[in-house]
Amino acid sequence: MHAILSPKTYKTVVNLAGAEAKQGVVQGFNQIRLFNPCNNGTCDWHNDVYTLHANRWYPTVEQLSDGTLFIIGGTTSGASVNNATLNEPTFETYPSITGTKPVPFQFLIDTLPYNLYPCVHLLPDGSLFILANTNVTIVDTTTWKIKSTLPSIPGPPRNYPLTGGCMLLPLDPNNNYQPEVLVCGGGNNNGSSNLKNVKGEVTCGRISPLSNNPTWEMESMPFGRVMPDITMLADGTALILNGCNNGTAGFNKCSDPVLTPVLYNPKAPAGSRFTKMQSSYIPRMYHSIALSVPSGQVLVSGSNPNNNPSGLGPFPTEFRVELFSPPYLFTSVPQPQIILAPDNLQYGQTFEIDYKAFSGTHNVTANIHNPGFVTHSTHMSQRLVWLEISSSDNGKLSLKAPANGAIAPPGPYLLRVLDNGVPSNSTWIMLSK
Repeated sequence: MHAILSPKTYKTVVNLAGAEAKQGVVQGFNQIRLFNPCNNGTCDWHNDVYTLHANRWYPTVEQLSDGTLFIIGGTTSGASVNNATLNEPTFETYPSITGTKPVPFQFLIDTLPYNLYPCVHLLPDGSLFILANTNVTIVDTTTWKIKSTLPSIPGPPRNYPLTGGCMLLPLDPNNNYQPEVLVCGGGNNNGSSNLKNVKGEVTCGRISPLSNNPTWEMESMPFGRVMPDITMLADGTALILNGCNNGTAGFNKCSDPVLTPVLYNPKAPAGSRFTKMQSSYIPRMYHSIALSVPSGQVLVSGSNPNNNPSGLGPFPTEFRVELFSPPYLFTSVPQPQIILAPDNLQYGQTFEIDYKAFSGTHNVTANIHNPGFVTHSTHMSQRLVWLEISSSDNGKLSLKAPANGAIAPPGPYLLRVLDNGVPSNSTWIMLSK
């Protein structure tokens, strides 16, 4: 798992946990690997002198409001399905703020066996939304106790190997950053432990976890999908792609690839939020990824459903890479341009950017976007925050950075402007205290 630590501490890429020893490579279950960027090309990965407090295979990592990494769950060794013997029902932080031992978490016992890669999102009040299997809880990050228990999402389990996808929808100052979480797909096993005839789940659920009465609003996608990637786009819509309509996550356990991406518009009325996009001809199954890039496109790569890379079989190991171009790149409105923007921002700072817009109507908005890190359909720390605009005049925007790290944790973000919903090419900024 990768993340960027606070720019006030390390500016360091972190890779946590791992797998068993193999072919001369030592086990990495409890390892912490660091990469410090440099300009002369000599920098390389190195192991931290510290290790995790527990062995973890398939945990989730989420960045907290101060840049600390929250690490949760996994197993103590590789497994097709979690079980009580291998389960690691704990969490910890890096750097450690929770003590020298992992913190027991009963939630990860109650949600066996479908709770690997739990869905975790930092909420704007600083708490953590955690979904595993179908259960949902909110954890207070000051006491590390459960703050509230939310209704279970209707339908089948949503976590590995019945893998679904989840996303924190864009945060907007116009509604006081009211958070909403979207959860889609998974494997519908009809309550059976036999995973040989699992169908891709068609439903999506959406919930406002900090509202007075959190309830799931359920909808259906055009296709059932296990192992979907839900990727945030530059305009705040979401792209749902990759995965299969039959089977589960794991080697050689999936068939009937879903080749048609689906666009999800969170601002559209219920019943009209999904739009089918142009299909790919490349199956993207187990070990596929999709990640937003500065151009406003989505990088789509991977697919290795084979135990060892192989060019044989019905679904060979895939080495081709695709770029998905969303509809906003094909409108009559040219992409706006950022001419000048700061490299560094502090919380609550008012700042200006110079830009060019070409529509003539000057319906201009702006956001910052952390594409996050993705593995196994789990998009960690993915986040988009709309910015307050105090003035817009003659090619200048006066914007206000988010007030604190619970809204946008410290680190690098893509900054962009949008002209009538068409995004500019993004520029990287570093957000800190």
